[in-house]
Amino acid sequence: MKSKLVSALALSFALTTVAIAPAQANEAASQFRAPAAQTFSSQDLQRYGMTPADADRAAAMQDNGYQVMVLTPEEADSYRAGITDNQWLLLGILAGVIVIAVAVAD
Repeated sequence: MKSKLVSALALSFALTTVAIAPAQANEAASQFRAPAAQTFSSQDLQRYGMTPADADRAAAMQDNGYQVMVLTPEEADSYRAGITDNQWLLLGILAGVIVIAVAVAD
């Protein structure tokens, strides 16, 4: 019984490690290419393609201490390393199901 539980935990850890490694590599690489932080005006943000209302809201957020990042669509896609929050949730559920299935399969 104990060996099956330990095996299930090891398997779920291995699956999680394989899923996380590429994401961490992409995040680390993107940090070195990040430009220096700067403050954008509402007009600057509109030139990047934001609507006037969104640009005003972003400028107000900057005034309150938030950092606004302007990314190209390609940078935005790679920023999360291709893994969405829903995918992380599904990976966690899968690991839990594997652990439970192996523990119950006496």
